[in-house]
Amino acid sequence: MKKTKFITCIYTDLYGSELGGRPGRYNHYRWSLLSLLKMTDADFICYTSEKELGSLEDFFYTQNNVSRDQLKFSIYDIWNSKYKDLINSRKDVEFIKKGDRCIEIQYSKFAWWFNEDGSYENYYWIDAGLSHCGLIPVKYLDQSDYMRGFYESPLFNNSFLENLIHFTGDKFFLIGKENNRNFWSQTVSPKWYNNYDRSIHIIGGLFGGKKEKWDEIVNLFETYMKNILTEDEGLPHEELIMSLMHVNHNELFERKHFDIWWCPDNAPQGVNPELFEQNKSFYRILEELNNIYE
Repeated sequence: MKKTKFITCIYTDLYGSELGGRPGRYNHYRWSLLSLLKMTDADFICYTSEKELGSLEDFFYTQNNVSRDQLKFSIYDIWNSKYKDLINSRKDVEFIKKGDRCIEIQYSKFAWWFNEDGSYENYYWIDAGLSHCGLIPVKYLDQSDYMRGFYESPLFNNSFLENLIHFTGDKFFLIGKENNRNFWSQTVSPKWYNNYDRSIHIIGGLFGGKKEKWDEIVNLFETYMKNILTEDEGLPHEELIMSLMHVNHNELFERKHFDIWWCPDNAPQGVNPELFEQNKSFYRILEELNNIYE
């Protein structure tokens, strides 16, 4: 049996609803997840809606011959997530309708862990849309056809997976972005920090580790999330709670670091080339986990 399992989800019809979500992601999530599936030494579970299940099965199983053993879909009603009542008690519905992030999905990245039976040695959450040209330079994108040129990257492979597991070791893997010189995000209230530090913003696109670590991390997330939502206004993104956890419980984590999202191929026009000499782009983490050093 395989040793590693990735947990992910695809919901592409939430934009403009009371849940909120990114628009125009129908092809993005499908083609990106197809790229991630080159990690054939791992199995994947993808949560989705009953409405989207048929089209996903057609794309992956029929059109692209993906193994039903490697990729399984599970119907989950994201409208009735584990934290629905708590979220709804804090939600500004009209604001959410105009936003591009779904809090229910963000928090479910942790809640879905409790559906697992622990039969794999390693578990990682990975965003289905992580493989795309907004993060990865052209030299690492498959230019053989139109759609693959946006999403298909050889950087996601079994060597990447093996090195990810090795780097994680006995801790819990996180990716953190520099948040002072290249400011990205505010934090939850400083009152929640043992010693306030906003210098690293943890991203929610890829995290995990050995199965023995998950209960502790998920329970920690839920505790902070419930306390913050009970006392403070608003609905903090999962990344803000993860950033707090990283500071207050740093000994639990093994972290990869980057400074900026862009690479020269996808940066805004007019950006000074020195930016890429002085800062580490996100894709460099993918290189490192492929043992590529330039």
